[in-house]
Amino acid sequence: MKQIDTLFNRMDAWRHLPNYQLERRADLFFSLYLPEVLEAKLGFPVAEQIAPEFPVRIGTIYPDIPIDKSYKIDYVALSADADKAILVELKTEGLSRRDNQDKYLLASREVGFPALLGGVLDIFRATNSKRKYFALLEHLESMGLLRIPADMKEIMSRPGLQGVTEASHGVAVTASVTDSIIVYVQPNGSGDDIINFEDFRAVVQKHDDPVSQRFAQSLTEWASTKAGEKSSNQRVHGTR
Repeated sequence: MKQIDTLFNRMDAWRHLPNYQLERRADLFFSLYLPEVLEAKLGFPVAEQIAPEFPVRIGTIYPDIPIDKSYKIDYVALSADADKAILVELKTEGLSRRDNQDKYLLASREVGFPALLGGVLDIFRATNSKRKYFALLEHLESMGLLRIPADMKEIMSRPGLQGVTEASHGVAVTASVTDSIIVYVQPNGSGDDIINFEDFRAVVQKHDDPVSQRFAQSLTEWASTKAGEKSSNQRVHGTR
C-alpha cells in the first residue's frame, strides 16, 4: 500500500510542475474502469477491450489534405453488440480541450468508423513502424473489427517484411459499427457527452481494492484543485 500511496501522491504533486503531463501517466488507471464507467453513463453494455491512442488518418477525415499523418483518439471502445464505437478523450485539466480536437472528433464521427479503420490500414502501408502498427491491427482484430489474412501474418513473422504492403490489401474490415459516440472524460462539467471526475469516481470507489480506493481519492483532488494552485511545499514534496 505504501508504494501505491507514493505513486498517487507523486501524480497529485507533480501535476503542478511545468511540463508534467498527468494524462500520459494516469491514462492506464482510467482505462481499468473505462468500460464500466461508459456503461453507467451511456446506459448500454460496453465491451471490455478498448483500443488506446487510436490513430485517425488526416487524409481520411479531411480528403482535401491527402496525407498519412494522424490525430490520436485517447481510447476507442465498443458497445457489447459492436454496433456503436465510442470515441473517448481524456482531459485531466479543465482548460485542455481544444477547438481543433473537437473538430477532428466530429469529422471522425461523420466519416464513419469503418472508414477510420481503412485509414489505419493506409497508415500501415505508409509507415516505417510496421511492426508496431501490425500489433495495432492484431489488437483491432481481437476486438472483432478486422480480419488479417494468414499470408500477412506469416510475412510479419519473418525478419524481413518483403511483400507485406501488398498482403495488407487482403485485410478485411469486419466492423459492424453503424454509429459513433464522442465522450469526454474531464475534471468538471456536465452534458450528454461529458463524464466528469465525480461520475468516474462514483464507479471507481465501488471497488474495494487499495488501488481503486486510492485512485478515487486522487480523482477528487484533480477535480477540485487546478494544476498550479497548491502551495510550494505541497507542489514539491507532495504533502497533504
